[in-house]
Amino acid sequence: MNEILTKISNIIVTYESGEWITEDKLRAMHRQLTSNLFFLAAYNTEYFQNHNAIQYKHKGSVSSGLILANEQVPELRMLRKTESTANNVVNAMRSDIATLRKQ
Repeated sequence: MNEILTKISNIIVTYESGEWITEDKLRAMHRQLTSNLFFLAAYNTEYFQNHNAIQYKHKGSVSSGLILANEQVPELRMLRKTESTANNVVNAMRSDIATLRKQ
């Protein structure tokens, strides 16, 4: 998972820096980013299942089960936030690709 997160971060840093310069390079980065998000989704599913198992096996209240699951599986929130923000970059890349095609 850390390897995928590092790849995603590197792609976003390169995109933000403007080093991509050409439409072809931007398309390649877009493909790499979306592919890595796909692979990251498998980890999200795994952590979601772990989170639910902890939450629903807890004998106390629903809220205490949720708190316990959040404490024991902090990766779930991190993955959700990462996927959400990386998807915003995917959309920005898509917009830039469309703009470059029109030029």
